[in-house]
Amino acid sequence: MTAPFVLFLLTILFALLALALRNNPMLASLFTAFGAAFIAIFVLLAPIDAPIAIFGLSVKLSGTWSELGRSLILDPTTRPMVGYLYLAGAFILSAGWIVRPTRFFNPIGMLILGVLAGSLMVKPFLFAAIFLEIAALGAVLLLVTARYPVRTGALRLLTLYTLAMMAMLVTGWLLEITGVTEATPDLAQRVTFLLAFGFAILMAVPPMHLWLPRAADEAHPYVLVFVAVLLQGSGLFFLFRFLDAYPWLRESYTFFTALRMAGVVTAIFGGIMAVSQRSLEKFMAYALIADLGVMLIAVGLGTTEGFKLALGLSGVRVISLSMWALCLSRLKMIQNHANFIGVAYRMPLVAAGLVVGIFSLAGFPLTAGFPGRWSLLLSLSVVDNLAAWSVILVLALIVARGLVWTRSFLQPWEMDSKKQTNLFERVYFAGGVAIVILLGIFPQLIYPWIIGVAAGMTHLFP
Repeated sequence: MTAPFVLFLLTILFALLALALRNNPMLASLFTAFGAAFIAIFVLLAPIDAPIAIFGLSVKLSGTWSELGRSLILDPTTRPMVGYLYLAGAFILSAGWIVRPTRFFNPIGMLILGVLAGSLMVKPFLFAAIFLEIAALGAVLLLVTARYPVRTGALRLLTLYTLAMMAMLVTGWLLEITGVTEATPDLAQRVTFLLAFGFAILMAVPPMHLWLPRAADEAHPYVLVFVAVLLQGSGLFFLFRFLDAYPWLRESYTFFTALRMAGVVTAIFGGIMAVSQRSLEKFMAYALIADLGVMLIAVGLGTTEGFKLALGLSGVRVISLSMWALCLSRLKMIQNHANFIGVAYRMPLVAAGLVVGIFSLAGFPLTAGFPGRWSLLLSLSVVDNLAAWSVILVLALIVARGLVWTRSFLQPWEMDSKKQTNLFERVYFAGGVAIVILLGIFPQLIYPWIIGVAAGMTHLFP
């Protein structure tokens, strides 16, 4: 028996269980979250390629599953990444019952986790593009529902990911047939262009971001964050695997400079667009794009420290964005006013979670997003002042707009009665606020573990 087969089997079983429990949102969410966490523990701790005794029988769990000339490999390089993916999924899925985006959110979400895990395990790893395309198909099923029937954003996502898959597969063909090295600069330039095009789509770099703001208008906020966080996280790992595998790309000063400049443009564009939004949903989408730009700036440093910072920023955004989307979705369930005036008096914990989520994604001090940005600014101060000032500008823009929203939350609204949340919901909201602030004060609780996710890539993390 092989470990990847067991992983897929468990994923399908928990997805079927969630499907059977779809009419009980709380049980479906909790069982799915438990299943994702259980699979993560299996991936991280199961003895692979080593005999173990079960009821007196010697059993060996192989880390390689080969079919049709392609292999799915669970080894020291991929195990931490797959484990991280399932833990991130468990964190987001666990609160789905509070906002109930769709009855099929949990089973489809679980299957998407399995497909994304396949993108991390497949060898040759360029075939990860096919898995990412399948994940995009699953994302469309979540983004377009009976409650949210408009599908422009979802179709844009699918179209863009199809183009990215084609670019990646053509890149793989060029690498296999021609062999790109430092001695073939012209060919390397063409391959780098194709890679840049594909990764721009995977990471929603403008103008390849067009699906995200549109989906923010058309889809459930919590579903949007689930899709965006996991797809972009997998795209970041895909980029790291490319850098780790090809020295000519890893040692290209031009590539990292262009990547850093793309991050600057993305961050400033996202910040400016976010500050001009009157909708919390689109504000969240553009703030996510700005945060992505900051992460690309970190990768663009081209150093081990920069790669670690990008991983850390990717990890904390799971917490910040999930908190933000959870509170926003809960407010939309009960609040008819587009500006959410006076929400702090009706649902103080929900309003607090929303504000903390906004400030954390911006990188405000004492929130989970601050330590990574502070370390990035220290690194940029001796390398690229323009990039450093762009990070500061984005922080200021998003915080400024966040303060405007906070003022709106604190204004009295006499025409509405006080809304109530139940005990379990209050525990989630209070716990989310506490986690975001705790990680802002003690980043060592999470950053070392997140950084260790890609430790198996020995060329990037020697």
